[in-house]
Amino acid sequence: MKKGSFIGLIFLLSALSAHAQYTSRLGRFSVDEVKGCAPFTVTILNTNLLSPPPSPQQCTAGFPCLMTPGDSGPTQQNQFTLTYTQPGTYTLSVLYQNIGADDIQITVDPNVQPEFEIYTCSGFQTSIKITDKTYDQYFIDFNNDGTIESAIPNSNNQTASHNYGGAGTFNISVRGRDINSANNCAAKIQSFTALPVLPTPQINTLTALNSTSLQLVFTPQPNIQYRLEIGVNSGTVFQQFQTLYGVSTVTIPNLQTDNNFYCFRLSSFDPCTNTHTYSAPVCSHNFDLSIENGNNRLTWTTASVAVVSTEIVRNSTSYTIIPGSPNQLNDVDVECKTNYCYQVINRYAGGGRSISLQKCGNAFTTVTPTAVNNVSALVASPGVQLTWQQDPAFTVAQHSISQGKPGSGFSVIGQTPVQNFADPDYTTESGNCYRINYTDLCDNTSNQGILVCPIRLSASIDNENVITVRWSGFKGWQSGVANYQLQKFDKSGGLMATLNLGADTVWVDDQPDDVNQVLQYFITAQPIQAGLSNSVSNRLVVTREANLFYPTAFTPDGVGPVENETFTVRGHYITRLELKVFDRWGSMVYFNDKNEPWDGTNNGRPLPEGTYVWNARIVDFAGRTFTRGSTVVILKKKN
Repeated sequence: MKKGSFIGLIFLLSALSAHAQYTSRLGRFSVDEVKGCAPFTVTILNTNLLSPPPSPQQCTAGFPCLMTPGDSGPTQQNQFTLTYTQPGTYTLSVLYQNIGADDIQITVDPNVQPEFEIYTCSGFQTSIKITDKTYDQYFIDFNNDGTIESAIPNSNNQTASHNYGGAGTFNISVRGRDINSANNCAAKIQSFTALPVLPTPQINTLTALNSTSLQLVFTPQPNIQYRLEIGVNSGTVFQQFQTLYGVSTVTIPNLQTDNNFYCFRLSSFDPCTNTHTYSAPVCSHNFDLSIENGNNRLTWTTASVAVVSTEIVRNSTSYTIIPGSPNQLNDVDVECKTNYCYQVINRYAGGGRSISLQKCGNAFTTVTPTAVNNVSALVASPGVQLTWQQDPAFTVAQHSISQGKPGSGFSVIGQTPVQNFADPDYTTESGNCYRINYTDLCDNTSNQGILVCPIRLSASIDNENVITVRWSGFKGWQSGVANYQLQKFDKSGGLMATLNLGADTVWVDDQPDDVNQVLQYFITAQPIQAGLSNSVSNRLVVTREANLFYPTAFTPDGVGPVENETFTVRGHYITRLELKVFDRWGSMVYFNDKNEPWDGTNNGRPLPEGTYVWNARIVDFAGRTFTRGSTVVILKKKN
């Protein structure tokens, strides 16, 4: 114990023992104490201060007194010991039989264990700081053995020190007492471990809470006083910022974390020698996020001393860990219209971490998507079905289908998120074409799609039933058509022929055929580029004509060639023919519904020479019914 502390102790102990008793208001009785901590016991020492012998003695069995404690307790005769259990100010009264009452004021204080801080010093020393303000003075027992080694009056920053001379764990007791007060207040006891040297502290985490606050977390050792130092935009130049004791977390406000970085170091402070044992510094980040086209750019500044690695956290998940202390990252692995939040975490040798503010932004991309350049068209009945391929590098939000004629403008007729579309209103006769455009998920519009014109198949037939099939070349594939394939079907859909025609767009069907009056044709375009579906034309149905053949005169006289002896109406593809013949007066002279020849008679009677009118009702293979008619002349051979 220091010499000054010992002198102060003697002075305080003298002040405390200067009054052995206290006299009542009228001087008739005395008590041992008038102030103390609850529970507080007061003893009445003498009730005859004004009645010395041989005067009759008061407050005896012969002359009893009434003692009233003043705390709502009962009044009793000759009660010389009174105990007060509750803090407060009370009037202790003694009522004498012959001379009246006298009293004294008793003060009972709350029984407060005084607060104090124990600081570890090197060399097995300790320093005690009394932080309590309750009492007038405090008594320190460094070994809790009843020996008061130090006494401290109530004032700011009063300390006392002690050297234990070796390692060990000790109990330190501190009791508070007011002047002119009983020494009955409770002591507070705390344990202390003496150390040869102070441990080196370590900052566990430094976290940016917001744009103005940082939070520092460390693991404090018992009874160590710490000093926190700060460096602004520097990891080597520091100034004292705050004294810490008994805490593991500290929040530093009123900063500008978006404009500066801050470095901190923590010291174990030795108040006995006024020396420091420093931790390694840990620094915050001046962190910025810039959202660019297809790139989220992260930049930050900090002091790189002792940084082992840098971790980037994206959307609460570790994204990448980079050795050392870089100061930027370009994140190109982003999707447009997606929100990304980032933090930068520096990891230090020894396990410390510094966590930046979180910065967030919505990614965007302004790349123009490639055009739809490969579209296939399948003409249906009715309408057309379009299917296409689209660059997989772009994710489509919506396809837009436009219809029109080249040179006349196009208008949007529908939208779809998928790669096919049906236009039920398309007709081959309209000659309409299409374009497919789209917007991607980034709201970027593609380049204009290729012109798509379905195959339009048509045919003409001459008097000889020769069919000429024509079709428009398909448009819709960037690399074009490799081959046109024509398929020919009968009326029932049975395949009759398949012809590969190369690049031709005309084919003549001049093959004689007395069986198939109704024919069907399809054109299939096959692409040069692999992986595309074929395009198919409209279904074309062609019906050949019956083409009737009949003579204009015949000689039913039995003397000429046989073929001139009868009249017959013939043709292709006829299933039924009903023939009627009329004379010049309009009377029917012949009827037959079996397509049998007329021999120029009426009911077996030869008819005279002359001109007759005939009429035929015909049903062909196609099921069509029609009539034809003309005149025929009966000739007789002249003798």
